[in-house]
Amino acid sequence: QALESEFVSCQLHQWIDLIFGYKQQGPEASRALNVFYYLTYEGAVNLSSITDPMLREAVEAQIRSFGQTPCQLLIEPHPPRSSAMQVHLLLQTPLMFTEQMQQDVIMVLKFPSNSPVAHVAANTQPGLSTPAIITVTANRLFAVNRWHGLAGHQASSVQDQQYQLPVEIDPLIASNVGTHRRQITDLLDQSIQVHSQCFIITADNRFILVCGFWDKSFRVYSTDSGKLTQIVFGHRDVVTCLARSESYIAGDCYVLSGSRDATLLLWYWNGKSSSIGETPGTEFVTPRAILTGHDCEITCATVCAELGLVISGSKEGPCLIHSMNGDLLRTLEGPGSCLRPRLIQSSTEGHCVVYYHQGHFCIFSVNGKLLGHMEVEESVKAMLLSRDGQYLLTGGDGGVLTVWQVHNLKQLFTYPGCDAGIRSMAMSHDQRCIITGMASGSIVLFYNDFNRWHHEYQTRY
Repeated sequence: QALESEFVSCQLHQWIDLIFGYKQQGPEASRALNVFYYLTYEGAVNLSSITDPMLREAVEAQIRSFGQTPCQLLIEPHPPRSSAMQVHLLLQTPLMFTEQMQQDVIMVLKFPSNSPVAHVAANTQPGLSTPAIITVTANRLFAVNRWHGLAGHQASSVQDQQYQLPVEIDPLIASNVGTHRRQITDLLDQSIQVHSQCFIITADNRFILVCGFWDKSFRVYSTDSGKLTQIVFGHRDVVTCLARSESYIAGDCYVLSGSRDATLLLWYWNGKSSSIGETPGTEFVTPRAILTGHDCEITCATVCAELGLVISGSKEGPCLIHSMNGDLLRTLEGPGSCLRPRLIQSSTEGHCVVYYHQGHFCIFSVNGKLLGHMEVEESVKAMLLSRDGQYLLTGGDGGVLTVWQVHNLKQLFTYPGCDAGIRSMAMSHDQRCIITGMASGSIVLFYNDFNRWHHEYQTRY
């Protein structure tokens, strides 16, 4: 009953628009398929033109059933009412929200460490034993925050409504007991600046892969116990970035490592044995492929197993496309100002988005063709493509999350600005929630619906 009451409260403004408001008659009523408009206005006017007696009797019965349409009181859209769910969530944080933010911000979760959230992973598929939002801070303290979903709030009673938050903070972090199980204590190379691509979370949320160690390795840790489970060697210099492909049914995937030795190594993650390497128990593992062609340190990389491609960028450029067998296919050449790639995202639809130093974005096809270029003023630190590759999400030092259309780089939407810079970003499995890791040591959850920009859904918004 409480959930039903919550739904009625959220939809009240739409019903007012249909019965008393601007959707009662005219073009807006027609677009909204307003039954009052069709049965009372159009039906009454055209009743004399109905020759079929059975059809005429049916229309008259419908008009009698719905009664008389009330007078139209409003000609402007009625403002939506903030739901109890939104009010409850906003009370969880000391931030002051504007009315616009109450529609877009779901919740803010602050971690005690205050260290910037350098990496966020959202493995929230319903089939997982523990759907979670996993965060890693710049001081390498990670948290396994359980995901309950946007529709997971429940009321214990009608009088005292208690809702379940979409994300539940890791109990070990909240209680400050047993935090050693969440701390990666192994030392990184002193020259490494911790960023989002220093970490990978496996699709089952059970393991975290970390790079940047002084001994030129990357390592695998258990998210449950925090114990080191594997050390992987292969590069001749410090490993600077990691990426993984889509996961298969058993949890297998490809892992890509880039290094200061200007090479990339492609590894195979065995989901059954939960380790790098196709043969379980092997002490020394070998990569699937060695990718060469860069002249300096690898700064960013992505791997798309569906297309069989690896796309990478080096410190002074350029960006290269390799096959997963190690063959160098082509170079991505942007305008003259696009020299230092910092972030790369690719989609299964064949688009590649590259963010360069000093605010330059380029969109390429996998055939190497430049499809678009734009320049932004903000220093971008995180970006993410939607699953279909049609939308690009960006965020940076300004603390503003922006949605762009990929094919023409048109700015579609800007979420309310946050009080700290954005350092990392992830999206829930259903793409309804965007999670941003902030420089202030918190995560912010934004409500998202890509349908609002699809032409066939425009009448909903």
